[in-house]
Amino acid sequence: VMPSYINEDDFVATDIKKLVGVLAIAKAESVVKKILRENLDSKINCEVLGVLGCDSLFEFNGEIFGKPKTAIEALNRWQQMSSKSGFLHTGHCLMYKEKLGEELRSKEFKGIVREVISTKINFSKLSYQEIVQYIETQEPMNCAGGFAIEGKGSIFIESIEGCYSNVIG
Repeated sequence: VMPSYINEDDFVATDIKKLVGVLAIAKAESVVKKILRENLDSKINCEVLGVLGCDSLFEFNGEIFGKPKTAIEALNRWQQMSSKSGFLHTGHCLMYKEKLGEELRSKEFKGIVREVISTKINFSKLSYQEIVQYIETQEPMNCAGGFAIEGKGSIFIESIEGCYSNVIG
């Protein structure tokens, strides 16, 4: 794992699918540049054959929800999302070294595969107390939309329509 350290606030788009796609590309490109800056012949460059950049955002009633910035924001979101549905959109960008021959690979990352996957999330009805207790775990503060299907938030997700792996991130 190599963080990209891009400033996500520098990127804006009105179309959420376009935004997560652009963020995924930016993250992958940032890591590729970091690897190439090290030196084309360095050990890390020789071992890394591909870089996967991803970013997720949650769409609810036409609004874009990233990670909640405060507990109050998380609380307000969960009160809105209770018994309702939204879409988690994840952009994926794989940059890879193309094969040159039987055993040789390019030293540059010239191949690229991009995709955006969307999954509908159907939330259960939550009480105020359940929401507060979930936010107190701090889990929602680290997740796009303010929930983690693979964590404590799973009990609040009634069902999904689409790819489970997309929701995990």
